Amino acid sequence: MFMLGIDYLNGWAIAAADGARKEQAEWPPHPDRVFMALAAAWFETGENSEEGDALRWLETLPPPAIAASEHTTRSTVVSYVPVNDTTTSRKLLPEYRSKQPRSFPVAIPHDPRVYFVWRDAELGAYRGGLESLAAKVTYVGHSASFVRVWVVDSGEITTRRWEPTDGIARHRLRVFSTGRLDMLVQSYNQANILEYSSLKAQSDALKGRRSAKERKKKKYLDAIITERFGLHAPVWQRPEPTRWQGYESHREPELDYLDIPSSVFDPNLVVFAIRDRRLPVTMTLKLTQALRGALMDCCPEQPPPEWFSGHKPDKSPATNPHLALLPLPFAGDRYSDGRVMGLALALPRLLALQDARRCLESFLYMADTGLPRQHSLFDGQWFECQIELETQDQPLKNLNPDTWTRASRVWSSVTPVVLNRHFKGKDKWSQAAESIKEACEHIGLPRPLEVLLHPVSLVEGVPHAREYPQLTRKSDGGRQSHSHVVIVFEEPVRGPIIVGAGRYRGYGLCRPMDS
Repeated sequence: MFMLGIDYLNGWAIAAADGARKEQAEWPPHPDRVFMALAAAWFETGENSEEGDALRWLETLPPPAIAASEHTTRSTVVSYVPVNDTTTSRKLLPEYRSKQPRSFPVAIPHDPRVYFVWRDAELGAYRGGLESLAAKVTYVGHSASFVRVWVVDSGEITTRRWEPTDGIARHRLRVFSTGRLDMLVQSYNQANILEYSSLKAQSDALKGRRSAKERKKKKYLDAIITERFGLHAPVWQRPEPTRWQGYESHREPELDYLDIPSSVFDPNLVVFAIRDRRLPVTMTLKLTQALRGALMDCCPEQPPPEWFSGHKPDKSPATNPHLALLPLPFAGDRYSDGRVMGLALALPRLLALQDARRCLESFLYMADTGLPRQHSLFDGQWFECQIELETQDQPLKNLNPDTWTRASRVWSSVTPVVLNRHFKGKDKWSQAAESIKEACEHIGLPRPLEVLLHPVSLVEGVPHAREYPQLTRKSDGGRQSHSHVVIVFEEPVRGPIIVGAGRYRGYGLCRPMDS
């Protein structure tokens, strides 16, 4: 095991997380950004062979874990800076250059020290080269982000940890891989730039000379320059990211977590925020239908697999748990108004991480930049809205998966539970309650102690059950009854709890209640 320690000497880091837009501060620092800082120090100090060997060994290692504290951000201020325009000698001075708007997003960590951790690697013969190179690094990201970098053998880490994951992750960081240093050498283009500068200086020195020998030599140099570099001088090129890796913030498991009963749905919801519209939760069916259409269109596997589409290859309904689409309304607060703040995907709990990533990654992220991809949902008539993966470390309460999945004995519906049939007789409500108890068992939960049905939800801000459109059966087009419910278990259970016939379309979503 070894670690690479980084101490931000000013107490803050200037680095843009979103490429050319430069609107959002990057935190924690991406592994590839730190590798490029090491490579820059190597380029600028003579390209020592021992340090180069250490860099080439480092790029073969798997992505590191990252220990970094929480952070705050400084308000982004637009500055106007001179452009690097050297077409005329007069414009070499900054006061004569045109100015362009630039933003410098700043992350202010609670602890300025960051550690990159490789648990299964030993430095061995590369220790000297890496220690020497680390000591030469003066900044990471913007040149004003002064740092001290050093190599650590071991130590106790108390700050928040970020772990690489193969599954669906809310955060994706740029990482390096084998061949990265050679790509940076090509982008740095130092050999060609130095050769061009030398040849051009020799040619310019002969300009205006009358001697036939000198004119012939200048013509010869100009021919070499044209042959080697064409009409344009070689320039340094901006490095392109090569690989993106999902990272999740590591949290210590809850006490006796494995003993808490849970449903067939994974508690790690994939959450999308709705950015530009205020849509009521009563539009759940239209929202989930539009989201499902967008998901089906973007799935790289066609036809989509059973867990993704809810259908077998022969178009018959899936018999195993599959992807459920959920609304996340503003509810449970005295000021709640029931508007949908976001949408969520609830994946089957036993789904392989690689399968989830293969089908959803292109929907979640842009391939070229690694940033969350924005999608437009449109039902063709009633609404259009934009959704984007929620990646904030501290999202709004109703966009936080824990709000909907934490363990509780008492759960109350925010979207009505659809009953599997119509009940008749004097004890029809008792029959309906029993059917919901069976529905809980159907999704892997213990049988509830009690189920209460009522047209009004106990969760503040949730509309009356009659305001939600009824589901229709595919077999005969008949309308299915629904009702709000309160479900009481003997012991705490973990969500998400989605019960009833409409659970895959957003109906039957329950919220944990404190009392």
